[in-house]
Amino acid sequence: MEVRVKLMGMLRDRSPAGGVVQLPEGATVADLLQRLEIPAQEVMLVTVNGQHQRDHSVRLSPGDEVTVLPPVGGG
Repeated sequence: MEVRVKLMGMLRDRSPAGGVVQLPEGATVADLLQRLEIPAQEVMLVTVNGQHQRDHSVRLSPGDEVTVLPPVGGG
């Protein structure tokens, strides 16, 4: 299945070509992050189709749009 991905901030350089990732049916948010080689500690927020998703074991569907934001630092 095809999932659209938007990586923000310091994760942007890991964006897939064309913003699309191919995953097997039944893949989860965690599977997507693993495919993109993004460790959990580098993720502050994930949205699936614009909805905040705390549970990374949620299954994705074909055509879903996943946005991943890293932690924000400042001082």
